[in-house]
Amino acid sequence: MVCLTIVGHHFGHNHLGELLLTSQSPVHDIPHLLPPHLQVNARFEDRHEPRVANWLRRWDFSSPLDVGVVAAGLSQTSILPTNCFAAPDAFRLSLPGFTTYSPDLDVDIHDLTVRDLGDIAIPVMEPQTALGRIEDAMTALWQRDDLPFIILVGGDHAVTAPSARAYCRAHPDQRVGLIHFDAHNDVRVLDHGPTNGTPIRQLLQFGNQISGRNLVQVGISGFMNASYYKRWVEGHGGTIFTGRQVRRTGMDRIVEQTRAIAGADVDAIYVTVDVDVMEAAYTPGTGAATAEGIHPTDLFDALFALGQDPKVKAIDFVEHDPFRDVSAITGRAMTTAMLSFLAGYFLRTKGADGWRGYDPTPITED
Repeated sequence: MVCLTIVGHHFGHNHLGELLLTSQSPVHDIPHLLPPHLQVNARFEDRHEPRVANWLRRWDFSSPLDVGVVAAGLSQTSILPTNCFAAPDAFRLSLPGFTTYSPDLDVDIHDLTVRDLGDIAIPVMEPQTALGRIEDAMTALWQRDDLPFIILVGGDHAVTAPSARAYCRAHPDQRVGLIHFDAHNDVRVLDHGPTNGTPIRQLLQFGNQISGRNLVQVGISGFMNASYYKRWVEGHGGTIFTGRQVRRTGMDRIVEQTRAIAGADVDAIYVTVDVDVMEAAYTPGTGAATAEGIHPTDLFDALFALGQDPKVKAIDFVEHDPFRDVSAITGRAMTTAMLSFLAGYFLRTKGADGWRGYDPTPITED
């Protein structure tokens, strides 16, 4: 294992971080899954203030865990050129800037065991092969009994179709709802093959486990969509809430309706989060954001609620392009979105009797 030190990197408040380039593979039978490309440890950590970088560690494929995070840095399937392949490592590099407690949500996720499972091997010049590898690896991961929940970090949005298909293949008896946060409908025709503009069409055309009646798209916005594709979604039973509808109605009501529609008569819900669903001011690090996107706190609130929903069984985060980002604005927003979901998941799995992860007794000692 090679150890390097990063001093004052730009992903946060200039904390000292230690970057570990990993080389040793844990023993597992997951096809195409490599060790995490890097691991970043926070060298500064107040003894009362746990850092996410030191909490989200590499998994040994044997010890118990609550959530596994797996990366699929695919970007060759983007309609417009992107560098989303770099998003997983940008996510890891952001972690020293975060703690495990949110005063807004009043949840400390420290007692949740979250581990980095590694990176799915992506052949640079063979996007079709890469999509197949993602599906194979994710299917094998979801078939493991010791992985209660998996978060996928893309990559561009093309990774969602093989990931959600993999969930269905691993759970062939389940009906699956689909909640899609995005500025775009992502139901383009497949004239040019599977791209980051086609995952939702692919999933609605995949067998009978996912029905358009259980598809909800939240945040669709901007002069970047086609009336044809809006009609296609609605013609297949899908529901669309635009960015303006979110602002006028309020995210709490939108999420309530979204959960009811996506969760009707299904066993599980798959959630996919494209970071371009947020306003362009907060997402310079993505390919096609719009000024009409939703506010980040609306997204965080929605994911906090969905983390608590027992029907939500899988989630992915996609379309972060670190090469376009400015002061890690988009990357930090994506990491906050994931941590907000995990805060909700903490309440779902460990929040019995009002437990929020810490003793609320005021401290009076010096």
